[in-house]
Amino acid sequence: MHGRILAVALMALIGCTEVNEPTPNAPPQPVASAFDASNTGTIQGRVVWDGDVPVAEPMVVSTIAFNPLLFKKPVHCTLPHYPRVNSETHGVSDAVVFLRGVDPKVAKPWDHAEVSVEFQDRAMRIHQGKDVSSVGFAKLGSTIDIVNRDAEYHLLRGRGAAFFTAPLQKPNEVSKRTLAKPGIVDLTSGAGYYWLHGHLFVAEHPYFVRTDAAGNFHLDQVPAGTYELVCWMPNYTVTRRERDPETSVLVRLIWAEAKEQVQTIQVRPGQAADATYRWRADQF
Repeated sequence: MHGRILAVALMALIGCTEVNEPTPNAPPQPVASAFDASNTGTIQGRVVWDGDVPVAEPMVVSTIAFNPLLFKKPVHCTLPHYPRVNSETHGVSDAVVFLRGVDPKVAKPWDHAEVSVEFQDRAMRIHQGKDVSSVGFAKLGSTIDIVNRDAEYHLLRGRGAAFFTAPLQKPNEVSKRTLAKPGIVDLTSGAGYYWLHGHLFVAEHPYFVRTDAAGNFHLDQVPAGTYELVCWMPNYTVTRRERDPETSVLVRLIWAEAKEQVQTIQVRPGQAADATYRWRADQF
């Protein structure tokens, strides 16, 4: 047991010393410099699920690589990203809808709350204002807070549009990371909690929204023009399971790529454009 604990400590130190991607200073962006509220419209719609809804099976985890004593207090959890569907309306909540092709200069000012990624009760949650989700929206060049609310060790890994490792050894101590590239940041645990997974959208414009409990979405003050309206959903399908070669303990899950549906939409001043997206299990 002492050897195992020493190995865990060494693994933690290796995680702490992983080299982070250099973070260049993001140049000032001319966001909203030419925004004209009188030349905007709105986009509204719904995201709906058709057919049987896949459901995650509950599981109990009693062994992970960085916590050899987890068996004393196992984790009861489910894998993430399964669709959350309203049983009455069939609306899908927490789907992401956003615009492509927006000129940042004519976009409205950024109006999303600041982002914090928090580990609590062995779960990873993205806090943004009053919203708590597995998805967040961050302005290009902004800084996010990363916090561990548990007494146990956690480590946040960022990949994709950002490359960093944030070890969180002290509870409630805030670590910060600046997001200098646009795109999607893939968030996972580097401390053995292999089922934790989230995403951050880093963008120059604020036209991103999560659907509500009924599957509805609304984007306001959109500059007049023609855009791609994208409905994005994470994929709940696990394509690969990676194990520690010495202990055979499961250490990482690899999910299939997220799915998108794209519509071309035209926004006219003072008018509302409508869009509906329909998803099925065979699309994942």
